[in-house]
Amino acid sequence: MRRYGFTLIELLVVIAIIAILAAILFPVFSQAREKARQSQCTSNSRNISMATQQYAQDYDERFPFWRTPCWVGGPANMYAPPVPIAQDAYVRNRQVWKCPSTGRDWSWPLACAGDDPVANRNRGWWSCGGAYGLHSAVRRTDWIIFTSYGYNEFVQNDSDSYGRIPRLRNPAEFVIWGDSECAFFTPWGMGNNWGVTTQGHVVRLAWPEYWSDNFATYTDANAGRHLKGSLLAFADGHSKWYTWQQIRMARYGGPLRFMRCDEEPCSPSDWR
Repeated sequence: MRRYGFTLIELLVVIAIIAILAAILFPVFSQAREKARQSQCTSNSRNISMATQQYAQDYDERFPFWRTPCWVGGPANMYAPPVPIAQDAYVRNRQVWKCPSTGRDWSWPLACAGDDPVANRNRGWWSCGGAYGLHSAVRRTDWIIFTSYGYNEFVQNDSDSYGRIPRLRNPAEFVIWGDSECAFFTPWGMGNNWGVTTQGHVVRLAWPEYWSDNFATYTDANAGRHLKGSLLAFADGHSKWYTWQQIRMARYGGPLRFMRCDEEPCSPSDWR
């Protein structure tokens, strides 16, 4: 009896076809998974944004305030709870602060989620000795939570009275929260890897998963958290996904507003 089987050439052809199909389908499956994560992150963003709205309604139309330590008036305000903790009563579930797409397990300056909180003092934060709740005069480890989202530092510090809702001229375009590698994002600092690019991109929102001292490495390859984009939440309570190229300040020709100079004429030297 003659035995029949596949030849080596036939086996190689089949393997090649399977490899080609896998190369085509795997990115599609990966993109579908990321879309599902993005939907969860959108829900988180909306919950956080609505919590901020509810907070403002209870506090005379004022957004949550917390002083950045290097500003005038800091670090005394580090003794107050950080913004995510201030919104605890409105969020109710701290899991909304974690984006399912992030590859990070820590949030500067809220310190780590996966490490011993006290060990995070070694990361430092200027002369304050660590994170929000680990200030030497506070030691509130229950204030240290993980967050994947950043709060607008301009609003956080009530800069130019922008901690009040009536001060905003365009609340539907004014970004309050967003995907961020830090617990707050900074809409100034021209040419700095913690601020804005020379084209006006807000670095911590456009590159929420990336940090480097070499600004030349901030490219499309490492931009965005959700399919080359980030989720942003606005002062009127809605959330929306933007490509990283769109996350630009209005004062530099972009579509979004982050501070006073995005809403009214400013001196070229202001907030750079």
